[in-house]
Amino acid sequence: MELSDLSEFHHITGGCLDCGQQQPITARSLTCGCGGNLELRQPISTSPGSLRQRLTDYAQNASSHGMWQFEAFLPVGAEWRSHLQVGNTPLLDLGTTRDIRLWLKDETRNPSGSLKDRASELVLAVAAAFGIDEVVMASTGNAAASLAAIGAAQKTRVTVVVPQDIPVAKLAQIQAFGAEVHRIDGPYAAACTVAGKLAQARGAMNRTTGLNPFTREGKKTCALEIARQMDWLPPDWVVVPTGDGNILSAMAKGFADLKACGMIQHLPRLLAVQTAAACPIAQAFDSALQGGAPDTCADSINVPAPMDLRAAVLALHHSGGRAVVVDDAEITHAVMTLASHFGVFLEPSAAAGYAGFEKLQKQGLFAPGDRVVLLGTGTGLKDLRVAIAATEAHTAPCLHPDDWRSLVAPAAPLGH
Repeated sequence: MELSDLSEFHHITGGCLDCGQQQPITARSLTCGCGGNLELRQPISTSPGSLRQRLTDYAQNASSHGMWQFEAFLPVGAEWRSHLQVGNTPLLDLGTTRDIRLWLKDETRNPSGSLKDRASELVLAVAAAFGIDEVVMASTGNAAASLAAIGAAQKTRVTVVVPQDIPVAKLAQIQAFGAEVHRIDGPYAAACTVAGKLAQARGAMNRTTGLNPFTREGKKTCALEIARQMDWLPPDWVVVPTGDGNILSAMAKGFADLKACGMIQHLPRLLAVQTAAACPIAQAFDSALQGGAPDTCADSINVPAPMDLRAAVLALHHSGGRAVVVDDAEITHAVMTLASHFGVFLEPSAAAGYAGFEKLQKQGLFAPGDRVVLLGTGTGLKDLRVAIAATEAHTAPCLHPDDWRSLVAPAAPLGH
């Protein structure tokens, strides 16, 4: 079974990131015959003034749905969206730290609690538009939970393949949304292999991150929102927790689309933050960076063989960006600091971004007055292990009610 030819829909074509060949979007796996990943190319013919007016109209329309305010930048129309609101997440002002102005794009507000909902929303809209009744994917957890949630809303069959060490909270979330779940006795790379074979055998669409170019198109709406929320004056830096590299390449694509049609005047620099247990994108960009940790608490970005490596490295180069590697101690500190200082509870993989920001801030990377946006890619409720461990380490014995006077001078809260 071959998927419908999508090339005439919004005039999109695919360009291979490896061999450069242009081609219609037709293959089940949505990749090039050479094995390279595709980047969708779609002309934006509307003027900047018209685009701004359209976005203003959306903002005044209470029925508008999140990321679909950017319909002009997307390969399918909003009529195929789910009933869930994906996107239009808040940009939180975290104030100034050492002369650096800091914001956090709070993607935990999406329906399944992560930025991955943007990709799943678009992939399932494409599936609905072309009558595809099943979507398959491999995932470390968040993307599968996302696909399962939006698949339930769209009444589309969802099958996910996950590695054996998936956090139990994420597995429970996936199963609660009614997806067909298969755990593989092996790592994420093995799950990707199985998902690809299963999608081909069933004639289903493969949503696996990086391999499906529509994932990048959905996630790029996060960049579009940041630019709109900052009145079309994009930040100097965007900090991206990085595993497969797809969010990194998506942010680059979103800002590039805005610049190409005259909506913004400059591209932000991208900062990729990887864990010391798996940092191939950081090392491909800067060979001096070192990893070597045997394992990590940041499961969502623990990807030794990234599916979107080439696009991610290109994104760093084109933006004049940087990469940094952080360890579990730095990530744990970031989880607790974000929660206790800013009231934002992120899972370890998401908090890695703040850890990377702090590390490079101490090294003097940022200039005074720089405007920096952190991506808060997933809620801490998805993986409580770090927070539980920190709580157990600092929890005092139970107090007898008669000893209440000892509470007059309370101890400092966690994270201080």
